[in-house]
Amino acid sequence: MTVNGGAARDLMRNLPHIAEMFEVKFACLNLLDSQRVEILASGIPVLEPVNQWQPGGGLLNEIVAGQERSAATAWRKHESAVAAIEWADAIHLTGGNGSMEFPALVPADKPLHLHFLESKPGIHDDVSHLNPDGSGGWRPRLMHLLQTVQRRRIEKSFRGFADNPGWSVSANSGFSSDNLHRIYGIKGGVLYPSVDLSEFSRVAAHDETASRRELKLTEGEYAVTVGRLSRFKGIYEAVDHLVGSGLGLVVIGGGKESENAALRGYGEGFGVPVKVLSGLSTQVMLAVMRGSAAVIGLAHGEAFGLTPIEAMALGVPPVFVNEGGYTETVVDQLNGRLVERGDLDAWNRALEQARDAGTRERWARNGLARIEELGLTPENHAERLHEIMNGEG
Repeated sequence: MTVNGGAARDLMRNLPHIAEMFEVKFACLNLLDSQRVEILASGIPVLEPVNQWQPGGGLLNEIVAGQERSAATAWRKHESAVAAIEWADAIHLTGGNGSMEFPALVPADKPLHLHFLESKPGIHDDVSHLNPDGSGGWRPRLMHLLQTVQRRRIEKSFRGFADNPGWSVSANSGFSSDNLHRIYGIKGGVLYPSVDLSEFSRVAAHDETASRRELKLTEGEYAVTVGRLSRFKGIYEAVDHLVGSGLGLVVIGGGKESENAALRGYGEGFGVPVKVLSGLSTQVMLAVMRGSAAVIGLAHGEAFGLTPIEAMALGVPPVFVNEGGYTETVVDQLNGRLVERGDLDAWNRALEQARDAGTRERWARNGLARIEELGLTPENHAERLHEIMNGEG
């Protein structure tokens, strides 16, 4: 929880509603100050170690499963979390860095539910090992060989869910559920993430125009994509698919400044102005998204993707690659567009549609209906979890 990525945002918006269904204690290995304040404000006790766990990186960690080993040690030393295991009637675990070392501490007769978000990047896919611009095609085969120990350890951490009838798994999408079965041999249900319609409101704040002006953004002249600068998130490909559209690209997220500069240079070479924004407040992020011609995404194998439903909530056209979890929330031509990767003409046509006032209005109306149809609200998420934990789902 050291970043406010999609998984963290989803958990934070669902926790207060989960706490209305259960008596909750929140245990973690690390936490941002802002997250701690928000959780405590909801009346939920926070259990965190004295020294926050910092996930290690680098090649050596990949070879020896160093991140997993250090997380296992951190959980074992986390006294308040260990005590909470005994206190709890049941445990709900959200997947993320270090999470899968936690089940080893849970007695076999203690009900445990895992919300599976995605397989750890790079362990079972190739694209995560590529450079953001797609180069480095030699790397995946070598890395998969070097990750043998880490991959076996991660796969072993899921075995309890396959073998123990008292433990269960819900994936965050049908696509993710298929991956869970393909990779780990586990058949799980689906527990969708959510969007808060009061947070992602159709009513613009009074200072949104000023926020965009301060960032030198002109309404309707850019598309937004959200994510870290990586090949998995398809940020360079977002540039490629805007060529000829007349739109600039705003990236909410990005990477190191040297990487952001390289991306801007790449965009300049194709006539696509690129602006990278990081550390935005929620209010400014909403202003940027609301002022865009479209919110776009070209991630490879996105498990669910919060960005499309956040765009739908705001009434901004979602235009996404026809892959992964995106296909479960966006219905092509009904509430946005699903477009094939690499079909630049189709992307230009879709982005032209997104700038048509009548189409935007129709997609926006149908977007809210889609959110309601799938039950993508924090209240419904908590109710669904309550059913699952009580053996009804």
